[in-house]
Amino acid sequence: MNARRQTAVNVLDYQVKRVSVVKYSPLNMEQRNRLKQILAEKSVGRGDFTLASGKKSSFYVDAKMTTLDPEGITYVADLVWQHLQSLPTFPKAIGGLATGADPIVAEVVALSFRRGGPSVYGFYVREEAKGHGTRKSVEGYAGVHGDPVVIVDDVCTTGGSAIKAIERAKENGWKVVATICLVDREEGGREAIERYCPFDALFTADELLTARDELLQKVHS
Repeated sequence: MNARRQTAVNVLDYQVKRVSVVKYSPLNMEQRNRLKQILAEKSVGRGDFTLASGKKSSFYVDAKMTTLDPEGITYVADLVWQHLQSLPTFPKAIGGLATGADPIVAEVVALSFRRGGPSVYGFYVREEAKGHGTRKSVEGYAGVHGDPVVIVDDVCTTGGSAIKAIERAKENGWKVVATICLVDREEGGREAIERYCPFDALFTADELLTARDELLQKVHS
């Protein structure tokens, strides 16, 4: 097999793995539909906004209004849990950059215990290492070299937050097997993250904006 054909096969193999779709159970599909409604009601809107990157946007996604909502975070954790179970390698821990990942991490860790395992531990990555005490940049799970971990985030735009968490996890000697995001704004984050590991999102911003518009139409009809 020539080098070009081998490269094409490798890329195709990666794509097949990347686009494998989580098959939601009827209960999980019901949860996903309800979570989409909550996100549409509480976490998305249209207008003129400036993002953390400095870019201008005609819409916003404030996922914390859902991940810090009792019903919302319950469904987020259930769906992330199902994604974890679909991975070829089940992770020892999940984590992400503070503070967007924190509610998701905490709820999934607790859910793994309530479900009777397998246990998933949690960690979070500081923007900057502590200037005192242990001076750690990663808090929580200690683990050992080679442990499989998953990075989570609430909103993915350019992928910068997730990539920072991926790099810190690798510095700890862990193997990042996937990144899972609640909402993908589809502004290059997926492509950036997939240079490091497979990426999946529970929702796209476009899907939520459509749900938001449909909701407003019903209200005004």
